[in-house]
This record gives sequence, C-alpha cells and structure tokens, in this order.
Amino acid sequence: MTKFILCPKCKKPTLRNATNVSGWLAPDLYECIDQDCGYIGRVYIEVDPNDFKLDDEIEFDEE
Repeated sequence: MTKFILCPKCKKPTLRNATNVSGWLAPDLYECIDQDCGYIGRVYIEVDPNDFKLDDEIEFDEE
C-alpha cells in the first residue's frame, strides 16, 4: 500500500516537489500548495493509510 505525505506545518496532504532537480544533486525540497500555509522545506510527515484508520478507531479516555 502506498504511503502519503503531510505538510509538517498545516498537517494537510498538500505537498509537492518544489523544483524539478530535487533529489538529483540535493535532497528533495517540498512546498505546500495550501495558500494559508506556505511551507517550503525538506521535512515531511509520512503516514501509512492503515495506521491512519486505526487512529480513528481507537477511543481515548480523557481524564
């Protein structure tokens, strides 16, 4: 199953490669295409869809 990446600033799946040469001579550079966010950087959050579904099913006790 494919994993998807989230923006570390806004936590939305709106990242894309910032340049065409990312990963060729330098590490990948990503930019968030959400107009309110504007994140540009090399860090992202990788999420497995199965884990994401499990988080929704778990009930947490709030004390």
